[in-house]
Amino acid sequence: GALSTGQFGALSTQDIAAIETADIVGLKTSIIAALKTAQLAALTTDQLSNLTTAQVAAITTTNIAALTTDQVVALSSNQFGALSSAQVSAFSTNDIAAIETADIGALK
Repeated sequence: GALSTGQFGALSTQDIAAIETADIVGLKTSIIAALKTAQLAALTTDQLSNLTTAQVAAITTTNIAALTTDQVVALSSNQFGALSSAQVSAFSTNDIAAIETADIGALK
């Protein structure tokens, strides 16, 4: 069966990075919201770009702030459109500078 949020929280960063990109979309938003900062940081850019808009909206502001610029740039315009103003405020100045014009236009 599927892992519970608690079981998922016990996965190592190596385990997180090894999740098949196609399987990322199947993770419940509660699991995404419960990811530790190191776990979210372990997601590859391919994994991040496959998150659904609901999953992106579930990322905590603390975890948004911890994303690397490469991870932020990997997000699609649709994913940017799902971000709350609090999440957007959590981006670093380097992240903001790297965001593409189309992605900025998608922000709420």
